[in-house]
Amino acid sequence: MTAAPEMKERIVGRSIKRREDPKLITGQGQYIDDIKLPGMVHAVLVRSPYAHATIKSINTEAAKAHPGVVAVFTGDDMMDINPMPAAWQAGGVKNNAVTPRALAVGKICQVGDPVAIVFAEDRYIARDAAALVEVDYEPLDAVVDAKKAVEPGAPQLHEAAPNTSC
Repeated sequence: MTAAPEMKERIVGRSIKRREDPKLITGQGQYIDDIKLPGMVHAVLVRSPYAHATIKSINTEAAKAHPGVVAVFTGDDMMDINPMPAAWQAGGVKNNAVTPRALAVGKICQVGDPVAIVFAEDRYIARDAAALVEVDYEPLDAVVDAKKAVEPGAPQLHEAAPNTSC
């Protein structure tokens, strides 16, 4: 058996000079956040701090009144928009009862579920206005142990989908 010929240029284990570095380290690079288009607005999502909760109410009036805010929407405002397509349904579900919506409507099913979106003239205004959105949640029981999640009587995320514990 003959030894493999030595490679002319070894790449693995060697530093490779990146072509983009000079632009980036000298402040000449452009990032997506640097793009500014005419009429562009910025969006910030208001997200749930709960893993499982009922949304009792969402008050967006203060956010809408904040200077520089273009619009504020909740899930109820977007009911005429189709739910997001789901590649699969939870076991035992025959219809699209658990198809996710862009913004939560009525119930929270995971930490970080978006409940409202604020559009404003710049990111700072959008962030400040999002902090003004008041969401009244009723926290529900959640399960964080996989074994307990499949036990009888465990809290359910979707009533239409049996054994979907939260």
